[in-house]
Amino acid sequence: MISNADLSLQTRKELAELAKNYGVAGWHSMRKDDLVTEIKKVQRRLRRKAATTAKKQTPAAKPASSTAKRATRKSSAPALPTESTVSASRGTPAPRSASPARSKTRKTPSRNDIPLPELSEPKVSAKTLRIRAEMRRRRELMQKHKDLSTSTLVGGTAMSGGTSTHRSSSPHSDRIVLLVRDSYWLQTSWEITRNSVQRAQSAMAEQWHTAVPTLRLLAVGDVASNRAETVSRDIPVHGGVSNWYIDVQDPPSRYRVAIGYLASNGDFHCLCRSNVVETPVPGDCERLDEHWEDIAEDYERIYALSGGLESGSADLRAAFEERLQRRMPHVNESGSTTGDPSLLRQSKLRLDVDAELIVFGKTDPTASVMVSGHPVKLQEDGAFTVRMELPDKRQVLPVTAETRDGLRQRTTVIAVERNTKAMDTVELHENN
Repeated sequence: MISNADLSLQTRKELAELAKNYGVAGWHSMRKDDLVTEIKKVQRRLRRKAATTAKKQTPAAKPASSTAKRATRKSSAPALPTESTVSASRGTPAPRSASPARSKTRKTPSRNDIPLPELSEPKVSAKTLRIRAEMRRRRELMQKHKDLSTSTLVGGTAMSGGTSTHRSSSPHSDRIVLLVRDSYWLQTSWEITRNSVQRAQSAMAEQWHTAVPTLRLLAVGDVASNRAETVSRDIPVHGGVSNWYIDVQDPPSRYRVAIGYLASNGDFHCLCRSNVVETPVPGDCERLDEHWEDIAEDYERIYALSGGLESGSADLRAAFEERLQRRMPHVNESGSTTGDPSLLRQSKLRLDVDAELIVFGKTDPTASVMVSGHPVKLQEDGAFTVRMELPDKRQVLPVTAETRDGLRQRTTVIAVERNTKAMDTVELHENN
């Protein structure tokens, strides 16, 4: 049981729990000093009650009986010689006997030394148990989402692959890869070891409790203008995943990402950084992934846009080769591009060629323009651009501009014809 001297050493939470067990009214809003005062009052009241109960239960001393009184009166029997008599006969002074009043004096125990009665365990309602279980579950989930490690070590070998877990022969290391999906979307995937997360926890010390797993998007500019890398924005992420999609603006632009933990004071603990990518101009000979097809179906274009053919893209090439189980092309020392030797000689050569028609022009910003009977949206300076299909036939496209009041109209007719012919495959000899 906690004594009065130990109450001030307890925390406010422990004192509140003790006051709750004692039944102190209003313990929710009390400060620590108020809790100590109220608990001392309750303990003194309990000690007084315990002392009163113990005094009532002690049996009272019975008066001496008449038989005992008669026995004390009979002193006819000769008394045995006492120590004082013997010493007097020898001429030695008898020792002084203790004073009766002093022998009866005893130390009266303090009420604070009386042990407090044991308190019964507080009753917890079913609602409180559910709330505590939910809070415990959320704490565990928060710690799980805070862990960015995506692989574990089994028997000294790296295990990775998410649901399709497989044993990897490559060394277990940290890496993050950034891919270009189109002009406005990037995709990043990472692999973080558990040891790196533990090192980050030790390095951040008390800041770790409020740290948030973060992807930091960095805009890569021109070194000559002292804008090599600037922080574009921080994206909060969570554990349990190994890839993330990032929306970007203002193509063409160059980006890279860094993954780590962002503390509440603004400090960023970086775990690893990605390769540099450049988003293409919208519509610049690029087919947009409207249905987010798998990377394997268009891996060559995505690999090239993500900087795979440039030097210093070892992590990117390793990630593609590991996921797609094939060798990626790369630039050798002579500057030529090499790839998988098994792909250099193919029985079939695929060639898909298509064309489209772009009609553009400029007129008065207040006018209205129609191309083949369809209205066209004008820009602020009156310019317009229309992209149309170009089938294998002759087309006549009238382009009409009309003033706002409808009193003037001009028309330009464009005649376009497309004739596509696919030639047969020609077998080339090695000598040629």
